[in-house]
Amino acid sequence: MKNVFGLKKTVIASAVAAASVMAPAIASAEISGSLGIASMYLWRGQDVSAGTANISGSLDYTTDMGFYAGTWVSSAGTAVNADGTTSTETDFYAGFGGEAGGLSYDISYITYVYPEYDVGAGELGEVILGLGMGGFSATLYSYAGWERNASDGDGSTDMTFGDDNYLTLGYEYEDFGFLVGSWMYDADDQDYTHIDLSYSPVENLTFTVSKVVDSDEFAGVTDDQDPLFVVGYSFDI
Repeated sequence: MKNVFGLKKTVIASAVAAASVMAPAIASAEISGSLGIASMYLWRGQDVSAGTANISGSLDYTTDMGFYAGTWVSSAGTAVNADGTTSTETDFYAGFGGEAGGLSYDISYITYVYPEYDVGAGELGEVILGLGMGGFSATLYSYAGWERNASDGDGSTDMTFGDDNYLTLGYEYEDFGFLVGSWMYDADDQDYTHIDLSYSPVENLTFTVSKVVDSDEFAGVTDDQDPLFVVGYSFDI
């Protein structure tokens, strides 16, 4: 899925992104939605759906001032565990976006809910800051806190705002897209960088290839891994 700055997921549904760009031109509040299917859930250079197809949908509310809020639901949403399972994902988000002098901007907060792993709204979230001009984009995702710890079985420790960050730089030209994404973890030797190339031959249909190109020793992914190929189709409702 793409957002206002031409980025791959990552983490906000395409309907939200489109709404945030168009908000200054909308005469009144608007409700919109989308449905999508993909051959896998590609998230920041990783397959988090165990190689299975992923179905998703969104519902969004946008005001004429550029404020928006919504939810995005996915049939998969976490990395594969030792038993080969994943959890469904429901995201709730709110933000403000617009454009001034050819510069698009967006700031939002998103919280991730994984019911099968008892992760509720407000427990895990990110603050997202984005800028775009022409076909170029830059977006920073910063964890807004994660209070659970390893004793709960989720493998994380207490994190505060800004401990873990994910930065993307992207460019889109006609039907083609290019994205570089880099994880910058607070923990040592866990960073990695991936590159995504995408092509949309017809409206709503996108082919993407993603490859990890650099990884630290404990990143969880390595640059030796084969590229990931994803086919996705989405449409507004």
